[in-house]
Amino acid sequence: MGHQASIGSAPAHVAHPANDRHEVPRLERTVTLLMLGRLRHRGSDTICRIRNVSAGGMRIDTGSPLEKGDRVAIEARSGVCIDGQVAWTNQLAAGIAFTRNVDHQEMLSPPVGPSGKRLAARSPRFHATARARLQTAGEASTLRLVDISLGGCRVESDQGFPLGADGSLTIPGLPPLACTSRWATGNRAGLIFHVRPDFGSFARWLEAPDLRFAAA
Repeated sequence: MGHQASIGSAPAHVAHPANDRHEVPRLERTVTLLMLGRLRHRGSDTICRIRNVSAGGMRIDTGSPLEKGDRVAIEARSGVCIDGQVAWTNQLAAGIAFTRNVDHQEMLSPPVGPSGKRLAARSPRFHATARARLQTAGEASTLRLVDISLGGCRVESDQGFPLGADGSLTIPGLPPLACTSRWATGNRAGLIFHVRPDFGSFARWLEAPDLRFAAA
């Protein structure tokens, strides 16, 4: 594996055993601060922050600690999942060694649409079925989540959705989220959050099936 994988550097103050120090060669890295990705592990998916990436691996931040040796898959902007293994951890930071070298520049690029043009990059969306409550102008309604990201969510309801309506969305396990309805079709609507939820809290919520899939 040593000649195939490279990972994001561990913090300088973290000591590694001497026999591990040269296990993974350092290849040229592309530093990518705060890029959001999808982390698949332990039969579920959650959000992660990609700190840097090379052809052989990357450094990520997570909401809950990973364990050295964990098998994972990372999906960045391109939508392609890359398999890897946790090579080191430091609290909520982890170095991931890919199982094969990748074109890391392509991995970080937005996906290509049907027209051949790059699509706009957006936060990864996560399937969810939790119930939510939307309060708008003195009226409350019960919603069902369809999917959610750090920037907003898609919901469905038996009632209509007024476009551009501001409100407060309450999802069990997350703080109230001020939002605006951006689009509505039939019984579904897209809500945009005015302020993103805290990254760590959101990541841990995604890892809690009793909250995320409460209404399933």
